[in-house]
Amino acid sequence: MLLVLLSSSLAFAATVVRGPYLQSASSDSITVRWRTDTATDSRVQYGSTSGSLTSSASNATSTTEHIVKLTGLSSNTTYFYNVGSSSAAQAGDSTYYFKTSPAAGTSVPTRIWVIGDAGTGSAGQAAVYNAYRNHTGSTYTDFWMMLGDNAYNSGTDAEYQTKMFNVYPEMMRQSPLWATLGNHDGASADSATQSGPYYDIHTFPKNAEAGGVASGTEAYYSFNYGNIHVIVLDSNETSRSTTGAMMNWMKADLANVTATWLIAIWHHPPYTKGSHNSDTETNLIEMRRNFLPVLENYGVDLVLTGHSHSYERSKFIDGHYGLSSTYNSSFEINGGSGRVDGTGAYTKTASLPHSGAVYSVVGASGQVSGGMLNHPAMFLSLNELGSMVIDVSGQTMDIKYLNNNGTVRDYFTLNKSTTPPAIPAAPGGLTATAASSSAINLTWIDNANNEAGFDIERSTDNVNWAALATVGSNIQSYGNTGLAASTSYYYRVRAKNSTGASAYSNVANATTLAAGSTTVTVDLRDGLNGYTGTQDTYVASGATGSNFGTSASVLADGSDGTNGQLVSLLNWSLSGIPSSATVQSVRVKLQAFNPSAGTYRLYARNAAWSESTATWANANIAGSQGTEIGSFVPSVNGLHTITLNAAGITVVQGWLNGTLTNNGLSIRSTSSDGVDLRSSEYGTVSQRPTLSITYQN
Repeated sequence: MLLVLLSSSLAFAATVVRGPYLQSASSDSITVRWRTDTATDSRVQYGSTSGSLTSSASNATSTTEHIVKLTGLSSNTTYFYNVGSSSAAQAGDSTYYFKTSPAAGTSVPTRIWVIGDAGTGSAGQAAVYNAYRNHTGSTYTDFWMMLGDNAYNSGTDAEYQTKMFNVYPEMMRQSPLWATLGNHDGASADSATQSGPYYDIHTFPKNAEAGGVASGTEAYYSFNYGNIHVIVLDSNETSRSTTGAMMNWMKADLANVTATWLIAIWHHPPYTKGSHNSDTETNLIEMRRNFLPVLENYGVDLVLTGHSHSYERSKFIDGHYGLSSTYNSSFEINGGSGRVDGTGAYTKTASLPHSGAVYSVVGASGQVSGGMLNHPAMFLSLNELGSMVIDVSGQTMDIKYLNNNGTVRDYFTLNKSTTPPAIPAAPGGLTATAASSSAINLTWIDNANNEAGFDIERSTDNVNWAALATVGSNIQSYGNTGLAASTSYYYRVRAKNSTGASAYSNVANATTLAAGSTTVTVDLRDGLNGYTGTQDTYVASGATGSNFGTSASVLADGSDGTNGQLVSLLNWSLSGIPSSATVQSVRVKLQAFNPSAGTYRLYARNAAWSESTATWANANIAGSQGTEIGSFVPSVNGLHTITLNAAGITVVQGWLNGTLTNNGLSIRSTSSDGVDLRSSEYGTVSQRPTLSITYQN
């Protein structure tokens, strides 16, 4: 009888040796798992306060691997719990709690913790965890994600115990964990049969228990958390084919997404130059080539991977599926920092395809392993231990990289808008300049503040147009190379964003230089390289006989009180340029020191004048306005560069070859405001008027 009583007592004294930990969380259910040293049945007691656990769920099977699903829960609600058998609680106090997910589509502030390649069992792994616990403080972690290689070296059960369960005890019992399979985890697991320690220890929603579309496998799956949808893929063992089961499931899942935010995670990064190379490794290449086009077509916002033991974070990009050598700025929706206090947040319209995503490698949560860290898609690459912290609030997602010392080493923001942006304004002022016998340089004016990039088109007859290139936002130049010598080409540019494309710019054309010819650019400015050929002055309708040729400034004004209208006159001698030169482009550079918001127009003069004698009365101002050759708005102090239009280039060409008399140009305004510009008499050489001519010789 004594032996029976002793045996019964031992059965009640089972000890929790793993967990508890939380899996497959949804808005109305969660799975609680734990391991005991001896077999018992399973029970979870739970309630809304730690002192009143009035509800329970149980499993009568005697086991050491306890799996209990709680159902009928309220969404976005905190529950306290304990775990044990039907006879006794085995573990549980006020630190044992969880919060259910918000209902799908609901927007609530959400904190997410992300780690990759963490399971080293090192002091660095512990430091990364402690840094996050200190950083988050009393802010609850709604869920956390592991990006693979969660237990080195081979993903054995013992390695998971020492390098995962023993490292994150508080996090595991308080916040639901989601994970993807890494190559080290896969050493002891098989995705085809869903067997091995990785699959044994996890309960993932293969039947869409947490939202999305059922995958039928725990190797890849999806889940909802409020207005966030997360897709988890297996880049290690499952087929990465465009016609494979994982791809077919992903397409079906994406087609049903209604969440504001779309995040995808897997292990092998599509872009990396860390301890692995996305240009040379099959898994990485196939995930980039096969899966990124589909994800981007459904508007993915953030892709998180590990594998490289570093932190790498891309710019806001779309459409790059090739090797790093093929990457250029045309793939950048926004090449800036994404920081609100820097170049501004990355912004996109909800659910629109190919409107930009950020790709980040978060693989240094347990170790760092170096690498070149020079992938051109990346805005920042760090060889530092750390983890990612994501905060989602409505239409805004703030992302940080927190290192093992608790320092925020990177941060950026994604903003969503439900209203598509207005179609951008068309670019203007397009110029084409031959740079050599095989290249033409283009420049244009960005008239929009909401473009995502520019489309450039080319024609050889100004009738039949073909796409040439696409460049990112805020870019205003492009070099077209590989052209035939002595051949004319026509160009036009339009801006675009997620709503559509603008009207086209003006058409600009240029002829490549003859084989063996050269292009020269010369700046004509008094005092520069011994040049003394500038004449400049201004005349006033209110002082018809006055000459201002010795003034250190030239003025233009539509109406200047008693001085009346003011008109600037400028001329540069071209005697140093060969008369046989072919002018490619011309720029006038003026320094404003008393700006104006008005538009000032440049005209080619039809009448002769001299700096020392020119007055309103003798300069024939009214009758010699001539052809308009450019304009500018000097709204700020400083240098203003006016690129002359095609008529201006023709005029300067005429000055050179002698078909037109070089009478210089005038600057006029029809507004009542005026602008003051430095003259050739000004003491600082760099601020004197400049005529810059690019020509073929």
